[in-house]
Amino acid sequence: MTVRYEVKDHVAVVTIDRPEVLNAMNLDVFDGLYECGRRAAADPEARAVLVTGEGRAFSSGIDTTIFTTGPEGPIDIARLQRAFTLYAEIPLPTIAAVRGPCLGGGLQLAIACDLRVVADDARLSAFEINWGIIPDLGGTQRLPRLIGMGRAQEMVLTGRSVGGPEALGWGLANRCVSPEDVLDGAFSWASELAAGPPLALAAAKRLTATALDLPVHSGLRREATAQRKMLASEDFIEAVTAKMQKRPPEYRGR
Repeated sequence: MTVRYEVKDHVAVVTIDRPEVLNAMNLDVFDGLYECGRRAAADPEARAVLVTGEGRAFSSGIDTTIFTTGPEGPIDIARLQRAFTLYAEIPLPTIAAVRGPCLGGGLQLAIACDLRVVADDARLSAFEINWGIIPDLGGTQRLPRLIGMGRAQEMVLTGRSVGGPEALGWGLANRCVSPEDVLDGAFSWASELAAGPPLALAAAKRLTATALDLPVHSGLRREATAQRKMLASEDFIEAVTAKMQKRPPEYRGR
């Protein structure tokens, strides 16, 4: 098993489990990530997703064996892309817990997640240019949206590494902590999100993720449509009731 799946306190924890090669991604890893993402999306116990790597690395990138032509023919890039895109699109908040090397495909998986908790000793790089290729799993598309065109082009064109504190300053990381606190910190944050209103979180994720693709007036219409559904939901009533009764809300996602 190259990717593990478990649910704790309504957080689906997805772990790349190839520490002997710094969690380099072969086809089994991509397929495992995809299946775990689908499982989380369909799991009634899962309210948030935490993605990480076993051992001292998030992921050192794609396993070079993936580039060899096998019986299925040349590499299917769309097959690899879908494994990452799923974490950007499932209606659950996704958090990447990053420590150590987070290179190439590893970086592109991390930026497909909604949020990133990064260790101060992490090393993040879109280093594909050093191999004469490009970051084709979302790097050229998601990085500019996340950190701006200038910084994205610097990473993509030069392949330079970004450390944890710099990643935080660039907006590439949301939080930067010590290596020993990465998993606990990310899990605690995921647990907080898992306790939130599922319908509103899903709508907020969808609307913000696509905000830059639409004119503002179109986005405002989508906000209004989504908000009408929220105001008619049981979750909204529960939020108001809980506030009045001075207790934590118990959301049911309906």
